[in-house]
Amino acid sequence: MFRLDWFRKDPSEKYRMGCGSSFDASDGPRTVVVFGSTGLLGGAIARRLLQEPFLYKVRCVTRRSSGEKARELAEHGAVIVNADLGETKSLEKALEGADIMFLTTHYWEEKNKEKEVIKGLNAIDAAIQCGVKHIIFNGSENVKKIIGKECSHLDSKSAIEEYIREVDNPSVDVTGINNSLPGVFVGTVFLQNYGINFTILRLPFWLENFYSVFKPHKLKHAVYAVALPLEGSELDVMSVEDVGEIVASILRRPRQYYGKTLNLSVESLSMENIVDTFNRHFDNRKFTDPKIRIKDMEKFQFPGSKDLAAMFEFYQSGQAVRDIKLTRKLNPHALTFDRWLSENRDKVEEALREAN
Repeated sequence: MFRLDWFRKDPSEKYRMGCGSSFDASDGPRTVVVFGSTGLLGGAIARRLLQEPFLYKVRCVTRRSSGEKARELAEHGAVIVNADLGETKSLEKALEGADIMFLTTHYWEEKNKEKEVIKGLNAIDAAIQCGVKHIIFNGSENVKKIIGKECSHLDSKSAIEEYIREVDNPSVDVTGINNSLPGVFVGTVFLQNYGINFTILRLPFWLENFYSVFKPHKLKHAVYAVALPLEGSELDVMSVEDVGEIVASILRRPRQYYGKTLNLSVESLSMENIVDTFNRHFDNRKFTDPKIRIKDMEKFQFPGSKDLAAMFEFYQSGQAVRDIKLTRKLNPHALTFDRWLSENRDKVEEALREAN
């Protein structure tokens, strides 16, 4: 198990209320701080909440406030805040007076699990310090524990999730905690004492991967391979854009989702389903299943190939349980792959041209 105790040594002073915050209910819109707001997931959530300015004040955290995506969010009413998950003081400033925090962390920028965990814990600690009432986190199962292989970009999120979820553990004893597990449990006990609530989202394979990291690979003129190592299993999928409505649904009835882990998926697809759908939408191209295996992906010579192979092995394991019924309850209009491909054909087309 990934250890957190090396990072949190003696936080007893750290978790006193600060940032001028209060637990008193307030009239008017709730302030939601969105991390990763210029990325796919955070951006989807920010854009959705900005549609309801009478309910939410959206504060978007970025390190690049002058960038085009940040400017677009500002034009739609977001407050743009410069902050870095590696800098605690900037996080406390970003979270000052906030009611809700949506947190997603990013492994692939530095490809360093330990750094991602530290940054996630920094955000949780800052939320505690500032009296944030509800944390929504993009988490994950512990893949290494399930299949015995490292999957850094998911295992890191599992470690952060573990740090958060002890808030709901009634067996934790406050006495003597610093001497037993000084890292994981100290912070979470204070989460419990301060009444911060959490909701964990576990997402499936993103459909947006089909115009990015898993875009079809050109074999020859007008022939493309969809290289996913499913080996006869099915793949849970959804569009990341649809997570925005799911978060909005959670915030409409937050108490219903306090302490809950929501395992999301819009549908489950076989490779035959995926290839057939591509072929229906691109009649000028031919898509095929190269029947790639996990052991083939492990041998690929690109950074992160073993992590991605472990991710698909986890998907094949049957332990990545997702709830289509719940997902459709939270977002009845979430797109199937067929509808998503119809609406995003231009983006996929552009990605295919780049593959030429």
